[in-house]
Amino acid sequence: MTAAVVHGAARGRARRGLPPVAVGAVVLCGQAMASLDTAIVNVGAPQIQQDLHLSGAALQAALFGYVLVYAVGMVTGARLGTRWGPGRTFVWGIAVFTTASLACGLALDPAMLIAARAVQGAGAALLVPQVLSLLQSTFQGEARRRSLALYATVLAVGVALGQVLGGALVSADLFGSGWRPIFLVNLPVGVAVLLVAARRMPAEAARAHAALDVAGAGLLAASVLALVLPLTFGAGAGWPWWCWPVLAAGPAGLAAFHRYERRLAAVGGRPLVHPDLLGRRDVRLGLAGAFVLMACYGGLLFTIALHLQYDLHDSALRSGLTFAFYAFGFAAASQTWPRLPASWHPHLPGAALALFAGATAVLAWTCQGGRWPWPADALLVLAGAGHGSGFGALVRRMVERAPAEHAASIGGVLSTVTQLAVVTGIAALGTLYLAVPSMGTALPALTLVLLVCAAATAVTGAALHVLGTRPAGAEVTRR
Repeated sequence: MTAAVVHGAARGRARRGLPPVAVGAVVLCGQAMASLDTAIVNVGAPQIQQDLHLSGAALQAALFGYVLVYAVGMVTGARLGTRWGPGRTFVWGIAVFTTASLACGLALDPAMLIAARAVQGAGAALLVPQVLSLLQSTFQGEARRRSLALYATVLAVGVALGQVLGGALVSADLFGSGWRPIFLVNLPVGVAVLLVAARRMPAEAARAHAALDVAGAGLLAASVLALVLPLTFGAGAGWPWWCWPVLAAGPAGLAAFHRYERRLAAVGGRPLVHPDLLGRRDVRLGLAGAFVLMACYGGLLFTIALHLQYDLHDSALRSGLTFAFYAFGFAAASQTWPRLPASWHPHLPGAALALFAGATAVLAWTCQGGRWPWPADALLVLAGAGHGSGFGALVRRMVERAPAEHAASIGGVLSTVTQLAVVTGIAALGTLYLAVPSMGTALPALTLVLLVCAAATAVTGAALHVLGTRPAGAEVTRR
């Protein structure tokens, strides 16, 4: 009798869903875990390599295997959320990610670490696309706008805070555990999210008839892999010949994917990414602006860390704390810009990128003597503010002007684009930084990188201002 009562009470609790605020907190915690893990491992790389006796190639596989699987699987994860329900898929993603984090923290050899990192990426690819979908379906009006601002903050600031947290954990050497806490730190958060969310997340959006577009998923995965693989491993290998044909195959594959999806939609199929979504001007402009911002961000994160640690001989923790100024500016602007007058919002992306361009240009002049003076930290705050307000405004414009049924697809595509952008920025600007000494230029390496970022964001900001404020023409939406 008692067992039956307990079972009935448990079933009753399981049927009671989480309140909206709890849903928002849970999904943003999951997004924060995925974003932090993109960068937190970089700080502990030297210790990991020494402790597990990793070769250079194995270390790269351990560091970037997560990003590879994460980027390749994102859009497929979005479709699985449509099929199984975003709440259920999110919980499964958290479970996979947390279990893989434990395996990473307990890794005894290179193979175990590399495999666990790949599984971590698969968990992130499952959970991340559901975040935007759940925020869209849970909140309305002003509450939705606040949740989207928080989402944009967590999405990008997590990478910068990962540097800080990673440096702190490695430096602390808790109980003599060295690098392992940078993975094990996910366990308490992941377990807490699972305890709160299991069987209580919104599940009404599940559509069993939403069959997975297997051919489209395979074509997209191969195209993204062709882009990410040479960008991730090419520089470390000295850009061998195979990088260039593989890299060229990426855009060709994406073009073929787009044509395939259009044909599938035309015959009444269910494409992985509906062509109408990418056919919307606000979505295309938003993705382009987000790509440029995140590429510059990834490149700055990498090159400034190299400058501080190798040229100025700062510690990993000091390097991470320096970039906390950028994260502070990003977070403050992300929460502030929605309160600006609504008439300013159409002009905000262009103005924000102009602020980023101005801050990085002045930073280039400030650091040209090979130093890192205190005004540089203030300029990082301004650059972060430009990034945060511009990125947040672009994300909100995309989400609010696209049909609600595309929320999961937008989340998957946006996350894929941001991951590609960060990898591209690290590869391109990192290669430029390392190549400057052999170029015979009078400009220091960091100065040249900063000037490239300033030019790229200035041009992009001007284009967003001209195109984004132009009245939209009639957009045909095929249902």
